Amino acid sequence: MKKRFLGLDGLRGVCALSVVFFHCNDFFHKGAFFQHGFLAVDVFFILSGFVIALTYENKLVSGGSAVHFLVNRARRLFPTYWLGASLNIALFIGMAASGVLAKGDSWWAIWLFIPLTTLLLIPDYITADGVLYPPMDSVAWSLFAEWGAYFAYGFRMFRWKTSTLIGLTMSGWAFMAVSGYHTGVGWCVGAERSTLFPLGFLRCVPAFAAGVVIYRIHRFEWFQRLPVISVEILLATWLFIAVIPAYTATPTLDAIIVTIVSPLLICLLIRSDHKAPTFCKRLGALSYPLYVVHPGIILLATYTPVFDLSHGPRPLNAVLVIAVCIALAWVVMEIVARLPRRQGVRVPVHDSNFVESGIAPMMQKQS
Repeated sequence: MKKRFLGLDGLRGVCALSVVFFHCNDFFHKGAFFQHGFLAVDVFFILSGFVIALTYENKLVSGGSAVHFLVNRARRLFPTYWLGASLNIALFIGMAASGVLAKGDSWWAIWLFIPLTTLLLIPDYITADGVLYPPMDSVAWSLFAEWGAYFAYGFRMFRWKTSTLIGLTMSGWAFMAVSGYHTGVGWCVGAERSTLFPLGFLRCVPAFAAGVVIYRIHRFEWFQRLPVISVEILLATWLFIAVIPAYTATPTLDAIIVTIVSPLLICLLIRSDHKAPTFCKRLGALSYPLYVVHPGIILLATYTPVFDLSHGPRPLNAVLVIAVCIALAWVVMEIVARLPRRQGVRVPVHDSNFVESGIAPMMQKQS
């Protein structure tokens, strides 16, 4: 039985929370609350590479089927995603029907095309609003990009030497660093139609490869020489990074956080896992449901008077929005946990191999 890394569970949880806070644009004060919360998506890509390799690499090397690997991923990802997406689609249709959103979209796009493409995780390149996943406010782009990494890993990448994966990671991150200066927005790319291909995938695949590398080296003797640090301190470090104030693009800082700080933080959490508190398990369990549930609630708070936040910051009301998101995430988690699998086995929402990393920035809210 494979080891459960509670520290990584905790990191998933705090990353999910930092993204939700980042998306609370103008709720607590004018501007995004966690200015660098969008970089959590890169942490999730690295975590995905680690736990996918932990779970499947030996099986694939021993002749396991890539198709079976992908089907298994779909069984774990889509029940939670479909529940969260359905809630968001219902909220989106309600707001669109009232004229709040999607004013330039036709009725068939609002009632048929957008819901269908959202449920199938297909990017929307047709509707007038210019958003990849309107009901999900584009946050689903990272799940779509991650499926590219799954295909690459299942059919080829698992066979590559560690040195090759390191080369892929370094060259990809170098290109991202250069493009961060060229685009003028740093690493905050991927969630728009103009950047999903290729920058969204460029953000995902090298980070995923870095996670595979970390898996391959984490049992080396020299890895055990890393210092053991309180897991609470390490998790607080990510929250400190996410809250760094920055009102302009920071491509240098983004590159440092993604390529140096995030991998090091994950390595230290692996090394210090025996000190991880039990609450990390619950944080990790809520991370993916929280991701797929919160976009619709944020849209509701942003564009309607439901939470009395559409005209300016109200911190107490913003706390209520966060609480609603967490409560709905818990409901989704409990529902999915009770869904039957083959031979009556329940579908686990979270285990040591939980890699749902679809945490992504709402690009348009940063502008």
